[in-house]
Amino acid sequence: MIPTAWQSADLGARLAWSERWMPRTAAAGQALPRLDDVRLAVTSHLDLKAFVMLRALLGAGAKMIVHEADPATTLTDVVGLLADRGVAVVTPGECVDWEPTYTLEMGGDIVVEAAAREYYGIAAGVETTRTGLSRIGAVELMHPVFDADGLPLKNHLHNRFAVGSSTWQTVLSRTNLSLHGLVVVVVGYGEVGGGLARTARGHGAQVLVAEVDSARATVASYDGFETGLLADLASRADVVVTATGRPGAAPARVGYKDGCLLVNAGHSPDEVDLAGLGTGTEVIPAVTSHRVEGREVLLFAGGHVANLAAGDGDSLNAFDITAAVLVEALGWTVRYGAAYPPGLHPLPLGFEGGAGGVAG
Repeated sequence: MIPTAWQSADLGARLAWSERWMPRTAAAGQALPRLDDVRLAVTSHLDLKAFVMLRALLGAGAKMIVHEADPATTLTDVVGLLADRGVAVVTPGECVDWEPTYTLEMGGDIVVEAAAREYYGIAAGVETTRTGLSRIGAVELMHPVFDADGLPLKNHLHNRFAVGSSTWQTVLSRTNLSLHGLVVVVVGYGEVGGGLARTARGHGAQVLVAEVDSARATVASYDGFETGLLADLASRADVVVTATGRPGAAPARVGYKDGCLLVNAGHSPDEVDLAGLGTGTEVIPAVTSHRVEGREVLLFAGGHVANLAAGDGDSLNAFDITAAVLVEALGWTVRYGAAYPPGLHPLPLGFEGGAGGVAG
C-alpha cells in the first residue's frame, strides 16, 4: 500500500476521528444479538474503516479470524489493532483450519477454500462484492451464502456513489492530473461503472463505456454515453478504468492509445492482465510504465483496487452506511441464515437490524 498523509497521522487521532464519523456502524453493533457462540471468519480490505466495522462485531462477543482481501490494501497498524484484540490475520486455508461457523467476506476466498476442502462447519455466510459472488457461484456450496452486495444501500449508494468518487479522488491526487479534456473509457456499466462514468463526466472528461452486455450498454447510452467494445474504444482512451468483477476485463493487448493510464476500480487485480503487461518501471510512486505492442501503457497502483491501494478508500461517512449494513446483515444471518438451504440467496429487504433499520 502506498501511504497517504492521512495514514501517516497519529493512529489514536485517526481512530477517534473515524469513530466520530461512523456512528451508524457503532449503533448497528450495539443492536446485534450476542454472538458469543459465533466463530466468524472474515475476508476484508484492512483499513481503519474496516477495523471500526470488525470491532462492532467483536463487541457483540464474536470470535474472529481474518484474511486480508489484498495485501496491497492492508494497513500494518490495522493488523496491529486486530492483534491487540486477539484476532489473527491469516490465509484462507488457516481460516478453514480454525473451523469457523459463519463468514463475512469481500471476495469469497474462505468460502471457496471451504468448498474445495468439503468443510461442512459453516452454518451460513455473507458476501459483499460482485467478484466474490461470481467466485462463489462457480463452486458447490455446502451452506447458504447471502448477497449483501444486492442490498439497495450497498449496491446503489456504496457502489454507485462512494466508489466512483473515491476512485477518481485517489487517481487525481496521486497523479496531479485533472480529467478535463481527457477521454476516459469505463469498462463495465454496473453500479460501480455507472458511478465512475458519471463522476468522470462531472470532472470534465469525455466518457465512453465499454460493455459486453447489450442491456447494460443500452442503459449507458440512455445515460448519454457512447458505448462499444474495449477493442474498439481503447485506441481513443487517455484513461481506462475497469469495474466488472471479472478476471481479464482489461487485456494487455487490446490496442491501447500510447500513454494510456490503466486503472482498476474492481475488488481484485485480476481484472487487469498483469502478466501480459509484464514488469514495469516506476514513473511516480503510484504509476508504472509498461511496453505493449510497441506502445506505452501506464498502470496505476499495480492494478490493485485504486482507491484503497493508493488512497484512503471511501469516505468515512459514506462507508459508515455500508459498514452498518454489513454488520446488520451478519446479525440477521446469525439469527436466521442457517435455516436456508445451501446456495446463494438474496438478503430480504427490510431485514431486522440496528442503527434505526439503516439496511431497510
